[in-house]
Amino acid sequence: MAKDKDKKKSAKKGKDQKSGNALDTAFQALRKFRKTTRAVGKLSTGQKVVGGVALLAAGLTYLAKKHAEDEAANKALPGAEAAEAALASLAEPVAPIEPVEPQAAEARPAGPAPEMSRTKPPVSKPKKRR
Repeated sequence: MAKDKDKKKSAKKGKDQKSGNALDTAFQALRKFRKTTRAVGKLSTGQKVVGGVALLAAGLTYLAKKHAEDEAANKALPGAEAAEAALASLAEPVAPIEPVEPQAAEARPAGPAPEMSRTKPPVSKPKKRR
């Protein structure tokens, strides 16, 4: 019987460890982050600048490689150039439209504007029911 009790306890521990595992993982990540920030804080300003430039260069290199891969993939597709041109034309700013002066005003007579008929059409009254 002692073996059965141990199995039940170990099964319960596994469930508890799974729920606590996420918390432990988060705790470890936070501990590593704090350790890294303390290490960066100990660096001199020049070292921080050089490290930042190195990170910037690494990021730009990554983006350049990714852009080159995307261009190679687009050239492999038959209609990719037309689609790229269409997207580029959407990004271009549109030239402002100049207002056009109405020419119909010159054709109108100089007198007062013709008035609309102000009389209302006759309305038939509903018939009374008996």
